[in-house]
Amino acid sequence: MISRPRRNHPPAAQHGFLLIEILVSLVIIAFGLLALAGFVTKATTLAVDTVQRTRASALLSDMSGRLVTNKKLAVAGDYVAATQPATGYGTPGATSTVCPGAGVAGADLCNWHNLLLGANDAQTDGNAAALGYRGCLSRDVAAPIFTITVAWGGTTPGEPGASPNSDCGEDQFGDDAYRRVLRTTVRIPDLEN
Repeated sequence: MISRPRRNHPPAAQHGFLLIEILVSLVIIAFGLLALAGFVTKATTLAVDTVQRTRASALLSDMSGRLVTNKKLAVAGDYVAATQPATGYGTPGATSTVCPGAGVAGADLCNWHNLLLGANDAQTDGNAAALGYRGCLSRDVAAPIFTITVAWGGTTPGEPGASPNSDCGEDQFGDDAYRRVLRTTVRIPDLEN
């Protein structure tokens, strides 16, 4: 007797089971990819905020260095100009200019204004809106202490109800929750007395 190989037919209940497994796997993969996309978006936003804060820190350090270099209180007082724009240096719509040689403080303020605008950045083509930094200077009348502030607009809102404790750049970045501020103080000794 010739025996034929026996075929094992799966029971009728198992037909299409492989298709359901594939669909469930696709749904799980889709959720994983959505979570990964959210992570990449958040990481990119944090990276942009970090770059902005680093640049603001460099701008703050630049003006601090300019102030400290002069070492005379009389000259340092010229940095807090009566003509400082209400919104600070680096105001949008202002154009970068060739800085005149009218005094050290005037030239330094002009150069700092251009840096805030991004006039020296090849990547922004001098587009102030691309950077959005504002710089403000003030002086304590009772002491030779100068406060330098750099404000900019962040990509995400800050903590609810926590607005920066400075009026530099106020109402310049839309909702105030997006405004970020870095500030430092510089003490200039009175070397003339």
